[in-house]
Amino acid sequence: MIEGADIEHRHLRRAIEFAVLIAEEAQKRKPPMPVPNPIRSFYGKPRIPAAALGRLRRAIEADDVFRQRIAAGALPELVDEVGRLWLQRPPNWAADAQELIRRAEHASEAVDLAAALKRSEKRRVAAEEATVRSLADVARLTAIVDEHQAEVDRLRADLTKADESLAEVKLELIDVRNEARHSRDREAAANSRLASVIAERDALLESSPGVPVTSPLETAPTESELQQLRDLADLSARSAADASRRVADMLTRRERAVAVVPPSNVASSGRGARRRPLSLPGGIIASSAEAASFLARSGAAMIVDGYNVAMLGWPNLTLEAARSALIESMENLARRFGTEVTTVFDGAGIVGAHAGRRRATRVVFSPPGVIADDVIRREIERLPADRQVVIVTNDAEVQRDARAAGCNVVSSNALLAVL
Repeated sequence: MIEGADIEHRHLRRAIEFAVLIAEEAQKRKPPMPVPNPIRSFYGKPRIPAAALGRLRRAIEADDVFRQRIAAGALPELVDEVGRLWLQRPPNWAADAQELIRRAEHASEAVDLAAALKRSEKRRVAAEEATVRSLADVARLTAIVDEHQAEVDRLRADLTKADESLAEVKLELIDVRNEARHSRDREAAANSRLASVIAERDALLESSPGVPVTSPLETAPTESELQQLRDLADLSARSAADASRRVADMLTRRERAVAVVPPSNVASSGRGARRRPLSLPGGIIASSAEAASFLARSGAAMIVDGYNVAMLGWPNLTLEAARSALIESMENLARRFGTEVTTVFDGAGIVGAHAGRRRATRVVFSPPGVIADDVIRREIERLPADRQVVIVTNDAEVQRDARAAGCNVVSSNALLAVL
């Protein structure tokens, strides 16, 4: 094995480049110095390719005279120690060169490791700074979230108060509507009584002129008594008008409290006007629970076919228990949504057919010989034409008549899904 053959070409680069440079300069002298031919082709090249190092190394090693001349001028400032050993070739030069290469590689590895450690330290510091910035951002965002949560809690509290105020207004509205209805009934009764008494008196006066007139029950009313009846009628009319004004005021307060319930139109309109059903929001099917919930919140009057809903919703209960369960559920619905509810049941003469006085709903039993379906139709006719009405039943005939009267129709199943 040739001595030094295991030394890689790259470790001799500086010595080989030095030999090419000296050979190129020597050609300018007279006479020129003999040089190996492969070296001539690299004159003037700024850097020798790695692939050519082996060929130039072999050419230099093959020409001992040239190599020794180059070695004589290889100063430490120009050629590294491994290159000088290769050119000068003292005893054990190859082993010494290998040791120098090993040390140089270890030193290079140490430098590389130190550089790597330095880069790692820089990355660690940068990561710590990024972590600090992230923690600061997290703290800032957490503070913002807390502020937003506090605002949400405040808004929820305001909404709860608004809902409570709305519920109170709805209950007061129901009372005012009932009072207005009762005032109208009292007015009508007073006017009817007044007209009846006047007609009776006039008929008796015409039939018996100059004779004191008495009715079958009592003496005909004097002019003073007639005036009292007229005053009573006027008072009833004023009470009805005052109740109507209170209804309008309640509707205005109701609209201001929460703008989720459309205002009801309680102003009296002519009986000749045609009732129009409420339009459902887009995407809501008329037979769905969403439609029932929307109509229950709309402010429309709701008339419920009592046993039709009760026996569907509570089929395992007795008739009386199912009726009570429905009445209680409608009471809760009225308090939740402010709905004006009238529940109609068949048969006032049925044992147990009664309902205690309630504040939020009205319960009606059909009189003897009249079915609940006819009572529902009469209830629709009783209400003003500009009053929206919702009928709850699965009875096909009642549904058809209700639609013909301009009412919204909700199935019993849809209402039960809301209760």
